[in-house]
Amino acid sequence: MDPHVIIAQIIGLIAMAFSFVTYQMKSNRGVMVMLSLATTLFCIHYSILGATTGLVLNIVSIVRNICYCFKDKKILSSKILPIVLAAIMAVLSVFTWEGYHSAFFVVGITINTLAMGYFTSQGLRKSILLTSTLILIYDALIPGSPSISGILNETIAITSSIIGIIRFRQTTPKQQ
Repeated sequence: MDPHVIIAQIIGLIAMAFSFVTYQMKSNRGVMVMLSLATTLFCIHYSILGATTGLVLNIVSIVRNICYCFKDKKILSSKILPIVLAAIMAVLSVFTWEGYHSAFFVVGITINTLAMGYFTSQGLRKSILLTSTLILIYDALIPGSPSISGILNETIAITSSIIGIIRFRQTTPKQQ
């Protein structure tokens, strides 16, 4: 195996570890900071693998995470912010198109950006079932070398979301 691919996969595994820690954070700000660190490492990972769409849209995701971290500030609290970020991602995807497999990442990350901006925690968990599946497919189809850590990361995200959906589902009182 090419040494660059091995280095990329190691960096991806470190990113995956940061991503996993994200699920353990208590505050929204802590989640966004940890998620931004993980995403930064995934940017390096995708760059080494030559996955341009993943790299560029993850850079926008870092900006998104920072904006969402401070969305209690008046300038970043706008309901239009998720739409603006999603539009930026859509435009940039035209310039980073690698082939049909890029569509999986573009659609997944764009829906995720909108979900993070508008959905409740439970709605976000449900959306992750779709968005992480799409990104997992992109990771598996990267030409040359798939993103093994990306596939593992998205599998963990899907599993964690399912657990969260079940754990935090709203139960209705039993009918008397």
